[in-house]
Amino acid sequence: MARTQEKTDDQIEEQTLIQKDRSLLYMGVILGVIILVMGYLTFFVDEPWKLFKGKKEAVKVEALEENSDSSLLDESFSMSDEEVRSSLVKFIEAYYYDEKRGYFDPPSYFANITETFYNYHNLTYSRLKDLYWQRRRDMENLKRIWIVSSLKFERQGDRIVTTHWVKESYFRPSTRDLYSAQVQYEFVIDADGKIVSLRDVDVKNEEVRPLEPDSMDLAPVEAVSPQQRPIVEPQVATNLENKVYNANEVDVQPEFNGGQRELIKYVSSNIKYPASARQANIQGKVVVAFIIEKDGSLSDIKVTKGIGGGCDEEALRLVRNSPKWKPGVLKGSTVRTNASLPITFQTAQ
Repeated sequence: MARTQEKTDDQIEEQTLIQKDRSLLYMGVILGVIILVMGYLTFFVDEPWKLFKGKKEAVKVEALEENSDSSLLDESFSMSDEEVRSSLVKFIEAYYYDEKRGYFDPPSYFANITETFYNYHNLTYSRLKDLYWQRRRDMENLKRIWIVSSLKFERQGDRIVTTHWVKESYFRPSTRDLYSAQVQYEFVIDADGKIVSLRDVDVKNEEVRPLEPDSMDLAPVEAVSPQQRPIVEPQVATNLENKVYNANEVDVQPEFNGGQRELIKYVSSNIKYPASARQANIQGKVVVAFIIEKDGSLSDIKVTKGIGGGCDEEALRLVRNSPKWKPGVLKGSTVRTNASLPITFQTAQ
């Protein structure tokens, strides 16, 4: 009886162990299923968390009326006036900064077709660039300072029309003078942030000054009418090849390579004020005359007006060491041309 009871106890214990083992099995199966589900959601569902959200009703978007004033594409439409002004300041500042460093890339600032650009209309990028550089050829050493406080703007539909004043000055090779003025410019900017119109609308405080005396001074000569010019015989035509012309006798006047600005730079960078002249307070202009040959070299260099103290010799040295110039041109051929250059010696004030 005792043995039978002992056997029964062993069977109960064995069944208990089997039940414990099955619990672990169930737990392993459940964990496996969870891992499979998570893997499926991870690899095959883009946004799995949406499966646990309630279904939203579709939002119906009605089309705008054809004549509606609203513009969903115009970003400035939702901007405050202060935000628009801040954006315009940055935009115009960037435009003038790029212009100052000689960078002009129309696609960066202008629309595909520019309606107005300095009174030229409906321009492509290529034509826009051509007109820009054509205009700049007569605006050497351009300096522009735009007055931020003068900025004004108004919204016109999906466009912004803005005006501002600019102080500008430059040298005009065509008239050989220095020009300065205050100019009011108008920019019209479309919804894409591109300029569709740029023009000057007002000018004030204009000032035109002839070249400073220190610039190249070509020797003057009385004008001769075509009727007064002597008839050249064929046998003396060869002598004209060596003739020296004055500035107003040629079609294209000679000039320093790079123009007036480079000439001033060359003189100011290379001049050496003689110590003896400085100590003796000798100041003034030394005028050096010379001939610009057909190949641009200089010859017959001499001082026509001196001040002494070693300044005359220094002026001669400057001209003798000068690089070649652009020669004068008459009837399509280069000719020898008279020229003179005043060089100023002055102590710093």
